[in-house]
Amino acid sequence: MLKKLQVTVVLLCFLSHAEAGTVSIGTASARGDLRVDNYSVKGNATIFDGSVVETSHASANLRLNKGVEITMSAASRGTLYSDHIVLQQGQSELMSSGSFQVKANGLHIVPAAPHSRGLVSVKSGNTIEVASLDGSLGVSTDNGVVLANILPGQSFTFAMQAGANATEFSAVGLVTFESGTYYLTTDSNVKYILTCKDSHTFVGDKVVVTGSLQSGAAGGSGGMLCVKTMEINGPTSMSRKKKWIIAGILMAAGAGIGIGLAASNSPSHPASR
Repeated sequence: MLKKLQVTVVLLCFLSHAEAGTVSIGTASARGDLRVDNYSVKGNATIFDGSVVETSHASANLRLNKGVEITMSAASRGTLYSDHIVLQQGQSELMSSGSFQVKANGLHIVPAAPHSRGLVSVKSGNTIEVASLDGSLGVSTDNGVVLANILPGQSFTFAMQAGANATEFSAVGLVTFESGTYYLTTDSNVKYILTCKDSHTFVGDKVVVTGSLQSGAAGGSGGMLCVKTMEINGPTSMSRKKKWIIAGILMAAGAGIGIGLAASNSPSHPASR
């Protein structure tokens, strides 16, 4: 009687799990230790929507539905969902032709071209480094502000500023005039519509702009920018330092794209438990 009761309880738990809609979204494999939902796994494991994957001394290859491939380096941790991964520690390489995203510290990184491949790394101080290896990657905030379109061979770092204004803007870019509208195309390959000031005297110039971001993005631009100040880009401008601020996020170009997974199987500290 007791055995029958135990079997019934297990069956009810299984049915309850199935009714909750938990389905497999892919598989994970590693040459070394791997943890999936706090269970130690050797070899292969099934990944479900919401599974937490942690690597220790070796990298792990994740193959998800719809052709998404992710490689997590050693000492990395992330939560997997059907349409994105939340990277909490370490580094991941994403290869996808669809809209699958990597989310890290409030940023959304998504392939912007077919067969895109890139690296996303969580650095000290919650700084995020994004590099494109093939195709291009779009980077935006939780609020939908476009920060960068990263082309092959480019890399950028992003650091949230504590207490920063989400509308803050300070960057370098080229001013153009198209179909009756003034635009600023930044060094991070994002196009903003210029408002609040007459920009006609700066058309064709590279300038330093400060202002505030507004809603109402159109025509594939990064949004509308209400200009506060604009001046010709000079040798002492922020572009020489390769740093600028958009939506309260400090950005820097030219971080080493040499990072990668070549040494991901070398000894490393295990992922946090």
